[in-house]
Amino acid sequence: MKQILADYIEICLKFRKEYLSKPERKQRHILLTEWAKTRYADATPTISELYEYWDKYKDVSYNKIFIEKAILPIVNEDFQNGGIEGLKFLFYCLRGKDWIDCISTTSPVSIFSKEHNYKYSSLQLADMVLEKDPDNEDTLKTKYFIIKEHLWYSIHEIPYGVLSGVNGASISDIPNMLNSVDSFQAISNKLNLDNDEILIEDCRKFYVAYREYLQQVDRYSDFEDYLNKNNISYERYCSTYHYE
Repeated sequence: MKQILADYIEICLKFRKEYLSKPERKQRHILLTEWAKTRYADATPTISELYEYWDKYKDVSYNKIFIEKAILPIVNEDFQNGGIEGLKFLFYCLRGKDWIDCISTTSPVSIFSKEHNYKYSSLQLADMVLEKDPDNEDTLKTKYFIIKEHLWYSIHEIPYGVLSGVNGASISDIPNMLNSVDSFQAISNKLNLDNDEILIEDCRKFYVAYREYLQQVDRYSDFEDYLNKNNISYERYCSTYHYE
């Protein structure tokens, strides 16, 4: 085991996993901060060694300090050389995590994105992997959760409007948004998930309806008025819709 990894786990094993007192948390933080500043003379771990280490110690390694110090340099080197093995490892780190971890800004993938000043979003990094390894399940599941969150967010203010990001969608946004629905459905089918029909149907329905509303906006007081007058059923998603 490389020294950088051995030193990290030695610190972690000095403390129990849960219910640390405030002084214990402070002491552990000091030790980990010193570890993060240490320059190691021996070679960095290989990606294969990271997999082996992660499988054994992931419970204490899933944190920003470890990811930035021990993982990102190896992933960056592989990435700069045009490889995807490092990126695949980042998505592997999310194996077994729930949807909130996959979309979180503290995920290994998001930390890598931040390292590159957000030049590549988590979704773009997933696409880089899937372009060369289309059946990579770890990456597919993360992309699934990311798109699902985007779709849900886009209609969570129904009946007041459809969002593209944090702003109201424009007519020109709708084609790409519908493409995202198609992509999401394809991934859902590939992963054999069958609980997304309502979200998929509603996104298609409301995206098209919002485009039609924007094309004749002067005829209606607001989008809710358009939905009511055109007999388009809806729920107030901001208070009723959520997903597992």
